[in-house]
Amino acid sequence: MIKTNKSELLIGLIGDTHIPSRVSEIPAHILNDFKEKKIDYLIHVGDFTNLKVYNNLLETFGKDKVIGILGNMDNHQLKKILPEKVELNLYGHKIFITHGTGGPNIIIKRLNKLFDLTDYDIIIFGHVHRPYNERWRDGKLYISPGTPTDKVFTDINSYGFLRISKEKIEPEIVYL
Repeated sequence: MIKTNKSELLIGLIGDTHIPSRVSEIPAHILNDFKEKKIDYLIHVGDFTNLKVYNNLLETFGKDKVIGILGNMDNHQLKKILPEKVELNLYGHKIFITHGTGGPNIIIKRLNKLFDLTDYDIIIFGHVHRPYNERWRDGKLYISPGTPTDKVFTDINSYGFLRISKEKIEPEIVYL
């Protein structure tokens, strides 16, 4: 899915945008930040809620540059085309991407019960609307970009980046 001959990749992370129920579109300053930093790929961890949001990201960043995951609030059109999980291997780092399920307080324990994450180095997830950057719990990185649009289930909005190479994994959460 991700092919590169670059020595390092910068991946934009976003999720739980819930458009149009929270806002009418992904805030322009976030998309501009992704463009200005010249992300190589964009991962949306689910809850687009409608196909238009996904298609707009494909148009903005390119079909080969956007990885979308199905969220629990995504409509039937998205259910037909998006996977519930994606597994990647970048520079020897195994990555597992999913939306998530259940409440926010034990999300990492729940992910480990639902999926065998033994062999993964990085777990990217959404659903709980809160940002997570849990470095190396059980030897793994758990990262969630949070939500850039919702104020119902969180008091902070956010999105993120993941810089990755053979030698390093650098997660970043951007708070709005």
